[in-house]
Amino acid sequence: MPAQPPPAIGTLSRPGAKPDLRLVDIPPWHGWAYRSEAARARRWIEQHVQVPTGSGAGAPFHLAGFQRKVLTELYDALATFVSMPAANGKTTLLSAVALERICRGDPYSHVDVVATKQEQAQQLISTAVQMVERCPELVRDGHPGGPLVAWHARDGMLEYRPSGARLQAHPAKLSAVQGLNYSLCIVDEVGFAQDAIVESLIARLGKRPDAHLIGIGTPGFDPNVLGRIRSAHHDGELPPGVRYLEWAAAAGCDVFDRAAWRDANPALAAGFLAPGALEVQAGMLTEREFRTYCLGQWVDTAHGWLPDGAWETCPNAPAPPDGTQVVLAVEGTYRRTVAVVGATLDGSLFFGWAKEAATDRELREVIAAAAEQYEVLEVCRPKRIRPTLFAELAELGLPVTAWDAGADNEAQSANEFYRAITEGTLAHDHDELVAQHVARVRIRWAVDGSLRLGRPDDGGFADAAFAARAAWWRAGKLAAEAPEGPLAIY
Repeated sequence: MPAQPPPAIGTLSRPGAKPDLRLVDIPPWHGWAYRSEAARARRWIEQHVQVPTGSGAGAPFHLAGFQRKVLTELYDALATFVSMPAANGKTTLLSAVALERICRGDPYSHVDVVATKQEQAQQLISTAVQMVERCPELVRDGHPGGPLVAWHARDGMLEYRPSGARLQAHPAKLSAVQGLNYSLCIVDEVGFAQDAIVESLIARLGKRPDAHLIGIGTPGFDPNVLGRIRSAHHDGELPPGVRYLEWAAAAGCDVFDRAAWRDANPALAAGFLAPGALEVQAGMLTEREFRTYCLGQWVDTAHGWLPDGAWETCPNAPAPPDGTQVVLAVEGTYRRTVAVVGATLDGSLFFGWAKEAATDRELREVIAAAAEQYEVLEVCRPKRIRPTLFAELAELGLPVTAWDAGADNEAQSANEFYRAITEGTLAHDHDELVAQHVARVRIRWAVDGSLRLGRPDDGGFADAAFAARAAWWRAGKLAAEAPEGPLAIY
């Protein structure tokens, strides 16, 4: 087939709006050959971008080692998620990456920026504008063809005129992101982003063959997509094409440990984060805030989340008789462990089964046997695990539902589970394995003082504890919906 002519970019502009760009105006980097997108991006950034403000302002942007790692992972994967403390140059790095992407020369490439607040996303655009203003090759002051980059203040958009590419910020609203068709999507402060927003953006990865997504930020206080990706990374269960990077101090370190500061903050070694700032923050922020924002830690408590003896002194309830109406909950991973715990509609918990590296066949047999023994009203399972198996069980008529991992449900279920245990109203069969898993649960405190359940960072198993929480919570919900009225579970 004959080669297709390039698009006639800019021909629809109103007369007199800007001088037309001629072929001689096309910059030389459009024709660069490169071995990888990351290598090309690094070359362009280091040749054409100057640090806009702060440490090293006006100097060429030389990517530090950790920034090169982020850039490499971004273009080696479809979706990359990065957790690191504040003040490590995340916005400046992403502004440079976004600017390179629109200036690459690809026709009509789109770089979309989403954050928890549009003003926050707009800050990234503003930084990119400052980089343009410091770049003679883009500004081309006095050049008859005018600047290569146009700033449309009303729309909050940077346009690269030779290719029609644009960089734009969007509000963190589902309606605002559903129509995006990006070449590169940046989710700033992804640790505090709404799941529905991030999931909608991930769903649009396939719209362009060159699309990439990066979510970057500090750890959040509520469970969200970044926390779940982190858990999947530690479990070795991230799907192909997804990467997770983390810079954080070791759990349990002293907040005044300068070695921990260096581990968590690569900008210290790179020379654009002042140790004095961390000294002030360590002295003035609460420990929880300092660990989250300055040490990159997912703040939790390893021990003592329950008062001493609270689980052991709960009422004893033996396994229910055959034919009892029950809810089963499944928790676990493919490569590690899986656990099944049941609950009756009066809120009594009983251990079902657990195994390391269990196969789908083994788990299917366990659930099928339970369905023969009891009247199973619901099989609750995490949305991410064994989708094929649970789809097959649903086709066989078992009432399979996915656990609601939204922030509200996580918060309510965790806090009510805690209250029922500490008040001694949660009856269970005192199985030893469940007790061990409950003891390993870690908790994180939200800004409002409520707690969230978390898995241990040391790799210890806690599946049965999470299955117990899910079975107990869902049994209570079903009991409340029963025609005879709610039972006194909560």
